[in-house]
Amino acid sequence: MRMLLISERNSRGNGEVNGRLINQTRLSMAVRFLSPLRKIIAMGYGRHNKKSAFNMAVADLMHNAIEGLYPALTVNPQKVRLTKGGLLCPRRPSPLRITDKLTVTFDPEFDELSGFGDDEVIVCAYNPDIAVAGINEEKCLRRDGALELQLPVQLADTPVMVYLFARDRSAKRYANSAFLGVF
Repeated sequence: MRMLLISERNSRGNGEVNGRLINQTRLSMAVRFLSPLRKIIAMGYGRHNKKSAFNMAVADLMHNAIEGLYPALTVNPQKVRLTKGGLLCPRRPSPLRITDKLTVTFDPEFDELSGFGDDEVIVCAYNPDIAVAGINEEKCLRRDGALELQLPVQLADTPVMVYLFARDRSAKRYANSAFLGVF
């Protein structure tokens, strides 16, 4: 004789998925995606301690960047924010990757209300599948108009998501990060 299932931890009797399971999955996806980027998030989420900054970034990702219906949830990298703030992000960025070299050109112009020529421009190359991220070691200023990176060995032969953002000379104000694409 078969047994009638009347209770199960992760589902309801009517076949609907438990909302808690969906939220746990969304949280797990957000933490997994952002964990390799903790250093950037700690810098770019401003006036918070590192733990609070990471929690805010996770919450932003869960609310804005996870798409689809359970169990086919995905992270939309275009909607992921690594940094946030009122500084102007470099305009008209144009990335180009040739083998293990990544070049990003951008408009060196700025408006003095929300950016300056000596703002630092930072490019992040990230592959979430292998959990490796890197940023430019050498300082690049907005007025330079271009940045060339040698990708590390771990990222040299894999596709990378490229993000761009700026911070002011005192490293206190940040621009919202911009997703430039997968290269």
